[in-house]
Amino acid sequence: MSKKSFLIHGYKCALKRQTHFGESKHQAKMEAREKCQRENKAYETIHGIFSTTTLNNYDKICKRFVEWIMENHRNEVKTYADSMQFAAEWLSKKEGEGLSAWSLNLYGSALASSFGGISKHDLGYSYPARERKNIIRNRNDNLSGHYATRRQRNAHKMLCATGCRRSEMLRLRKEDFRIQVDGDGRETGCLEVYKRGKGGIKRWCLVNPKYTDFVKNFLQGAATYSHAGEERLFQKNDLPKEGIHSIRSVYACDLYQYFLKNGYASGEIYHCRKELAGYSYDKGILKEVSYNLQHSRMDIVITYLWVMRE
Repeated sequence: MSKKSFLIHGYKCALKRQTHFGESKHQAKMEAREKCQRENKAYETIHGIFSTTTLNNYDKICKRFVEWIMENHRNEVKTYADSMQFAAEWLSKKEGEGLSAWSLNLYGSALASSFGGISKHDLGYSYPARERKNIIRNRNDNLSGHYATRRQRNAHKMLCATGCRRSEMLRLRKEDFRIQVDGDGRETGCLEVYKRGKGGIKRWCLVNPKYTDFVKNFLQGAATYSHAGEERLFQKNDLPKEGIHSIRSVYACDLYQYFLKNGYASGEIYHCRKELAGYSYDKGILKEVSYNLQHSRMDIVITYLWVMRE
């Protein structure tokens, strides 16, 4: 076995030991927090790989790292573990090449997992701050819905209706939609969609009320495709290659206005800081929007509301 193959084998084995397929990362976090509260201890970040998508991304990153090691430090490493001393140097190089703060954090997490599930901060590299003002991915992309086929146009409208991520859209089935009822069991006139999201988060979320009639009509005659023992509504070719983040942003803005008009305001105000100083949002509404976006932090939801500021 060549040295390169030996190093690749080393990180692949390490990543495999970090996998927790079939388990919910969201549930693991909740259980860890409850345990820390019972034992009066500080919360420690949950490590591990809970999805094949994460594993594939980490594998690609680690392979690039090994290729760089072979070009620059071949004679200084015998095992993959030896290459850890050069992780900070590689990350600094990637930063110099223009990699974003978010990508650098992803790269650090990948390397940390490949070195036995340590913290990315143990690599000796200072990660640049992740600031909302620097988020440019998919802004104003593909919002018009101009697509070649009817299925693509329908997929675009369903993205607007559900606010799904790409992976969530590809898991949708007809049975994942239902009529919403209030606390008294009365129908509200809205629909809900069951999203199976990343990190094992699964919940019923509000369908954008602007698209209620479209979704009902679409589901009546929609074709399905067999995948993983399920009858799913969409295939990869049906979805846009870019712009889903922008569509989720519009979904978030529409829900914010809907919850505002329907009495969800709590009166508690979230005041933005840094580059968003001067903007404020109701915390009660942010919580509702966050829930339906499959997020759990209000500061993250703020990044989806930029359409309302333009």
